[in-house]
Order: sequence, then structure tokens, then C-alpha cells
Amino acid sequence: MKLKGLSPRLYNITFNTHTISGIVISFALYVIFFAGAFTLFKDEFYQWENPAARHTLLQPVNYDQMLSSLKKSTPQFDLSEDITIVTESIERPLVKVYGHLMVPKGKPEQHYYTTYSVATGEFFKDEKTTVGETLYRLHFFDQIPLIGRYLSGFVALFFAFAVITGVMIHWQNMLTKFHGFSLKGSLKNLWTNAHTVFGLLGLPFQLMYAITGAYYMLSFLVLLPVVMVFYGGNQEKAINDIFSERAMEVSETSPFNTNNVGVTGILEKLKSNHPELDLHYFQIKHYDREDGIVSASLENSKTFAGDGSVAVRLKDGELISDKLPGKKTYAESVLFGISRLHFATFGGLALKTIYFLLALFTCFVIISGVLLWKEARNKKSYTDKQKQFHHRVTMWYLAISFGLFPATAILFSAELLIPGVENHVFLVRTVFFVSWLVLSVAGLLLKTESRITWFYLLAGGLFSLLVPVANGFATGDWIFAAWSQGIYYTALTDAFWAGTGIISLVLTMSIGRNFNRSSAEIHDNTRSRRNATKALKLN
Repeated sequence: MKLKGLSPRLYNITFNTHTISGIVISFALYVIFFAGAFTLFKDEFYQWENPAARHTLLQPVNYDQMLSSLKKSTPQFDLSEDITIVTESIERPLVKVYGHLMVPKGKPEQHYYTTYSVATGEFFKDEKTTVGETLYRLHFFDQIPLIGRYLSGFVALFFAFAVITGVMIHWQNMLTKFHGFSLKGSLKNLWTNAHTVFGLLGLPFQLMYAITGAYYMLSFLVLLPVVMVFYGGNQEKAINDIFSERAMEVSETSPFNTNNVGVTGILEKLKSNHPELDLHYFQIKHYDREDGIVSASLENSKTFAGDGSVAVRLKDGELISDKLPGKKTYAESVLFGISRLHFATFGGLALKTIYFLLALFTCFVIISGVLLWKEARNKKSYTDKQKQFHHRVTMWYLAISFGLFPATAILFSAELLIPGVENHVFLVRTVFFVSWLVLSVAGLLLKTESRITWFYLLAGGLFSLLVPVANGFATGDWIFAAWSQGIYYTALTDAFWAGTGIISLVLTMSIGRNFNRSSAEIHDNTRSRRNATKALKLN
């Protein structure tokens, strides 16, 4: 089936812009997708990187009792200010509390954060862990001051452009590309087929991530015209329309009230009325005052449009706002819908696994595009100097991209092997980024794409196998012991890295055998030429 394609002139323009936009953002895009793939399991990694959280939830949390204990341990904690509580979950059996400390009038507000252990009933100030947070921030370049987030947004924007132009280029022979896919032929044909076929297979996923990623990081460009046109420049009003619970007003002169309905009772009633919804976090305004309000964010993790919120008056438990699923306006739904789509929070582990595999799939598409770009310029029309430049650029891209794999495994191991000292997070992040740099530089010493691939598979395989070993030695929770104790996410994390290490080493041995075969063929060809030369001389 042959579809109508572009005119020759438009095809050349589109092809060149696709190539240029793709090669400019390639290694940055690879980092975004690779780190983003692990970010999908940030909550599931939490127990692995936090041994203190490796316990099961035995009973519900009494949040009123928790706040009372917090007030006793920290008298400066202000119950009249806004309080946000992130509730416990199977993945993270700890409660996070965000609030304020009391300060004299005229002084700037002082924020306060603490974590409550459900198992021990104790509060602790700092969580000295960073695996999930480091990869999460890396996937939008937050480590780069000032411009990192905007840079990732523009990379996503250019990626959307590259995806669209790629479809335009291959639209005419899209179906024949699949039919004619083959691993035989020249390297250029191999990378062309791989880049085209796998790129089209992952097209919906890639386009979705390009659009949602650009929206998140460049939202100021999207929302600014909306705020100016529809809200007359009133940013606060626009935010209140999206987050309706923020519009709940309380009075600073409201009297104190010790007879308010307990927060725990209100939340338990919500759960009993809506058993299909999970409570993720709730916010309290004026907890100890007459006009106190609690607003709860609930979510059905099995459906896409399953998030919502309610607001209840603490004085008498009366429902004053109902924005549960099916009752929200478009403005209230769109932002949360984009979030659920981007982070795969609506389909459980199965959907996250599919997203993870598609993200790695996209990494392969990116790398195949770089190799295609290089092989397409390996012809007589280019000078040797130009070919050397193309080769150096390719090696740099491969070194930076592939070096992230073993560096990520090192990040996991460093989290548990480095003691929980005051600057633990800084030390772990330093080990991660320094190891990534060292591994990237080491890869540049290799001269071919196949050898650099072999090196990073070997390094990644060895460091991957080290992750479950590091966890076992540091905590005693070896894979089978963790599984038998019900610490499933810890065991699954170790099993993932062990499986990744084994697969990587198997691929390393396979590539190594090809090296030996290729070396033997080169040796035989060289010897044959020498024998032929000698025979000619004798004749």
C-alpha cells in the first residue's frame, strides 16, 4: 500500500530539519528518558533506599493523636497555619508532615517538615536518602541551576517536532518499512530500519511524553496567555480555579476551638463512603480554630479520571466542597489528567512496567538515530576530516548516554554503602555524578561503537549485580529473606538489578565472541594477502 508522500523539496526540508533537531537533542533526550524510566518507580524504590521504612502497616494512623504528639515534641509547631500531610502507603509506610513554626509578628514565615514513623510512633527530621529524588530531578535537569527545567522543556518541544517530522518523512512508505525490516545488509540499512520501525512502534508514547513534558516544563508559556485573556492577569484566581481547596477562606480572627471534629474520623468516613478511592494527602487550615477546614485528595489508581477532592468543615463535619471523580470541571481536571498520563499513576505496576519498557525502547530509537546519522555520512562525498568529526561526535554521545547505565547502578549501591552521616545525600550524589563522568571519559578511550557498547554492558552488568549484594551486606535483607518478610518492593528491586546484571553480562559475552570472530577473520584475511603477495613475488 503506497500512500501519498511529500514533494521532493518539502521532503528534503523536512528530512534535514528532522535530522538536525534530533541530533542536537539526542543525548539530552536519552538522559531524560533513561532517568525518567526509573522515576516511574520512585515510590516502589522508597523502601529499598529507606531501611527504616521496611515494615508493613499493621493499623490505621490516628492523625489527631499524631498532631498532638508533634505539638508536644515541637511546641513551636503552629496548628493554626496551613498543614499538609502526605499519608502512609504500602510503598512508603511513613507519614510526611509539612507546616510552619510560630514566629513573632512582622517576621517572615518559617516552614517546618518532619516524618512520622507509623511503626515506632517517632518523628525524625531528615531522610538521608536520595536515589529516587536524584533520578527524578535528573529527568528534567533540575541539577542545572536556573535554566535546567526550561532546558528540558525545550528538549521536549524539539522532540515533539522531531517525532512529527519523522512521521512526515516516512508516511509514504510506512507499511513497507515494517514488511521489509531486516538485520542483514549494510550498517546504514540496519540503523535506518531499526530507527524507522521502532520509532513508529513507539510513536504514540513518544508523542505523549513530548507534549506532556513540554507542558510541564514550559507551562508558563502555555498558561500566561490564558491568565491574561480569561483572568485579566489575576494569577491567584486562575490557581484557585484549578486548586479549588485553596480558595477556602479562613479568618485570622477566628476563635480557638478545642471541640472540633477529629480529622481521623472525617477521613475514615470518607474512606467508608468511597472504598474505591485511596487517600494520598490532605491539607488542614486552622486545625485548632472555629473555622477549621480539612481538604482531602483522593484517587482511584485503576482509572484514568479517578482523582478528586473534598473539603469538610472541622467544626461539625459538614461537607462544603465535593470535587470527587465525575464532579470536576474541565479546568480542575486537565492539569491532574496530564500528571496521571505523564507518570503512569492510573494503571498500577503493570502500566508502569509498560511505560518503563517503552522508555527504554525510546532510548534505543535515539541511539539508532545517532548511529544512522554517522553511517549516512560515511561516504566519499565527505572528507576524512569530516568523517573523523562525525565519529568523535558519535562516540561522545554514546559515552555520555551509555555511561548513565552503570552510574545508576552505582547510585543505588552508594545509597546503602555510604554511612548515614549528615552530608549523606551530598556524598551519594557526588559518587553518582563523578562515576558517570569517569565512565564517560573511559568510554572515549575505545575507538569503535561495538567496543564502547561492550564496555558499558560489562560495567553495567557488574555494578548491577553489586546492588543486591550491597543491600544484603548493609541491611541483612537479602532477596529471599526480604520476600519472606513481606518486604516485596525491596526484594523486587534487588531481583530487577540481579536480572539486569545477568542479561548485560550475557550480551557482553555475545559481543565478545563477535570480537574474537571478527579478529580471526581480519587475521586470516591479512595472512591470505601476505601469502598472495609472496606468491606473486616468487612468480
